[in-house]
Amino acid sequence: MLISHQICINHYDVFNDCENPFPSGCCSVGTAFVCDGVNLTHAHELTDEIPHSCTNINIANAKNSFISNGDWKFLSNLTNLRELSFFNTKISSLWDLKSVYIKNLGKLKRLSLAFGELQIFPGVIFTKLSSLRYLNLKCNMLQDIGDGNWNFSSLNTLFLNNNRITAVTTGQFKGLRNLSKLDLSYNRIGYFSLKVLDSIPNLQYLILSFNRLAYLSEYIGQHLNLELIFLNSNQFESFDPFVYNGFKSLKFIVFHNNNIKDSPNVNSTKNVTSLMGLSLSVNAIKHLTPFFFDSFPCLHEASVEHNGMHYIDETTFRGVPNLTSITMAHNQIHTIPRQLFQHLQKLDIIELQFNRIQIFDPIFLNHLSPQVQLFIVGNPLVCDCQAVPLLKWLKQSKNPPNLFPECRSPTALQNQSIYYAELPQDCSNTTEMPVYPNDTTTLHPSEPGYDEYTLYLYLIAGTFIMMLMCICYASLRFGRQEAS
Repeated sequence: MLISHQICINHYDVFNDCENPFPSGCCSVGTAFVCDGVNLTHAHELTDEIPHSCTNINIANAKNSFISNGDWKFLSNLTNLRELSFFNTKISSLWDLKSVYIKNLGKLKRLSLAFGELQIFPGVIFTKLSSLRYLNLKCNMLQDIGDGNWNFSSLNTLFLNNNRITAVTTGQFKGLRNLSKLDLSYNRIGYFSLKVLDSIPNLQYLILSFNRLAYLSEYIGQHLNLELIFLNSNQFESFDPFVYNGFKSLKFIVFHNNNIKDSPNVNSTKNVTSLMGLSLSVNAIKHLTPFFFDSFPCLHEASVEHNGMHYIDETTFRGVPNLTSITMAHNQIHTIPRQLFQHLQKLDIIELQFNRIQIFDPIFLNHLSPQVQLFIVGNPLVCDCQAVPLLKWLKQSKNPPNLFPECRSPTALQNQSIYYAELPQDCSNTTEMPVYPNDTTTLHPSEPGYDEYTLYLYLIAGTFIMMLMCICYASLRFGRQEAS
């Protein structure tokens, strides 16, 4: 007898997959049968133990498994099976799995053949599984997806991650019209044709993380259901919004951990109006240029942390008035332009922690609602009179004291929270700074303290003085000529 009821009752609830192995043995609880880490060499060892009423079977870590030798006959009589899972059973081929063995599995909804040694998945064998909704082939040795014989009309979820797939071309997923989630992460894909999505019209989630992609061609056509694309941890050096113009329901693009240096190309005629979230974190973007996010006018969340940025143009966010969250943490930003967030009335969260900001301009703070959560810990804050407006703003905001930044200088206040630090009391000349209603101050990237507005006033005054001097000189000369 293989069954050990005591083991099963104690541990069945913590069984997940081969990464959390079930204690050695086979057991059944109700209509579920679990077999882990046992030496299975003959099919009859299971066929005698599995009840015909069984709905779930999980076999993991089977040693010398008869399954790897092609003995699948034990499936023939399991007509009530809903879920069938094989984890880490060293299955290398499915060609011995004859259609006659699974022709009665019409109720099967979930099939897992994960952590094996499959190099080819012969989809034609499984065409009788008309109710199959979930197929897990992760952690095998698949090098190719096949020729498009995926005739699973009900399939909703397909895991092909952690294999050795190098390319995905047009037509390779024909027959999966109801597929909603496709995971191709952790492969070796260097080429992916977006035309393949034409045969998957109901796809909502596409995961292409951890591959070798450096380029995606523009999608010509319309896809009405795709909502999320993961493209993180690839080899992209640029980000082109035009690629995603045909996705009418696209809400989130995850593009972090690439090597993107350039800002997106802005083209108002090809905006992705559905996009709500964009992650460009952990890239090589050194500055946020004017109208950086303009191709995504409905954007709600933007993340550009861990980029080494040192400069932000004041018009960066002018074209995205619906932003609620901005993450720019872990960069090298010295100064925030006064008008940067003036037009963002829906902002809830601003993350600027771990940058190089020493002083927060009172005019910048006056443009922020007290309801905004401002995260600024880890900045080298100077706690002198110029820090008093920041402390006042923080105390009237909803930021809790434990999120208040620490002082970097002067030495007497170093490493003290600004919340408890004794700031100078007589700061009347530095804390009351006027807010100009049409102020367009922009900080130059190479001179953090540079104020173009002030320079503009100096230029006007200088020009006016020069004009007066010229008039006076002309008058004197004219008077001398008259006298002579």
